[in-house]
Amino acid sequence: MTKLRKLEITLNNPQVVYFPGQVIQGQVIIELSDDMNMRDIHISCEGKGHVEWSEGDDSYWQSERYLHTVLMLYESSASSDDVTLQAGNHLFPFQFVLPVNLPGSFEGKSRCYVRYWLKATIDRPWKFDPEYKMLFTVGSVLDLNTEPNALAPAQVSDSKTVCCCCCESQPITATFRIDRSGYVPGESISCNAEIQEGTGRGVHSSKIKLVRKTTHRTHGGSKESVYNEVAQLQHGGIPAGGSDIWSGERIQVPPLPPSYLPYCSIIEIDYYVELAVDVLDTPFDLKLQLPVIIGTIPLQSVVNQYMPQIQPGTITNQPMGFSAPVNFDLPPPAYHECVFGKVDTTDDDDKNAAGNMNFAPSYTYYDWMSPPPPSAPQN
Repeated sequence: MTKLRKLEITLNNPQVVYFPGQVIQGQVIIELSDDMNMRDIHISCEGKGHVEWSEGDDSYWQSERYLHTVLMLYESSASSDDVTLQAGNHLFPFQFVLPVNLPGSFEGKSRCYVRYWLKATIDRPWKFDPEYKMLFTVGSVLDLNTEPNALAPAQVSDSKTVCCCCCESQPITATFRIDRSGYVPGESISCNAEIQEGTGRGVHSSKIKLVRKTTHRTHGGSKESVYNEVAQLQHGGIPAGGSDIWSGERIQVPPLPPSYLPYCSIIEIDYYVELAVDVLDTPFDLKLQLPVIIGTIPLQSVVNQYMPQIQPGTITNQPMGFSAPVNFDLPPPAYHECVFGKVDTTDDDDKNAAGNMNFAPSYTYYDWMSPPPPSAPQN
């Protein structure tokens, strides 16, 4: 095995994100200190979705394969079962065209993901096969301009009474509003709320959270939901009989996968913002939720608000990497790693694989669309 000094994959244009329909081009690099006998050298381009969870004594799982293409880079002739690769440095170019109907990359809780990778393999007779694995992101495109409710404001009101020794208190009431329902990472959600404390107990704190709800499904109909808090703002306490107002405070959307996850039937992604009011001396909080849509192409009306501030020469009619046309001027986004960070993607068949298995998908992020959100005032 010491004769193999290097086995590696490099990409010609190492974009952070590839989109369905695009071409991935690169080389497999092999460096040998001595001749090596082998059956072949091949590279595969793979895409897979998987969910797995347990409820009590029952376990559920489901997998979907989205992509499986193998390209032979070096192989024996028809008259021989193996071939020898001479000592030295070798480059084997490759390219793959990504299908157009791929779900975007996603890393959720342990063993729930949509994942894409390249794997180069040296197939050696009667010996273990050296491998090198490289993960990459496939991006989804969700244009908020095609979402009927993206521009619509949303509001919800609710109240709750507290019962003690058969006596029912006056209610605590709240109204929660957002200025619209569609956002892209980099934007901030403007939040407004009024809280009136009527229970006589007081409020410990109130919080506004951006939450991701991920639903995992099997083809047999079983499902589970997982909730991840993305970002949070907080106000302090409210005295008994008092009130509090949230006035246009902003919660910024970090790099996240867009809503829905189309072309995947086992994972669905939804988002909402929640106002949670913690009433003192009771485990029952008042919670108000409003759904939001996280997209990858912002609303044209929102972009127009920023156009005078955008530097000349940064405008393009086609954001870099997007496979869907954009019919208005839009500076390209950046691509940042998911806010939830890297995960260990080592799979059962990666025992002999080199490469960095710690990976986080990268998502569109419009860092020119919103200044950092102000700190929430403490009451």
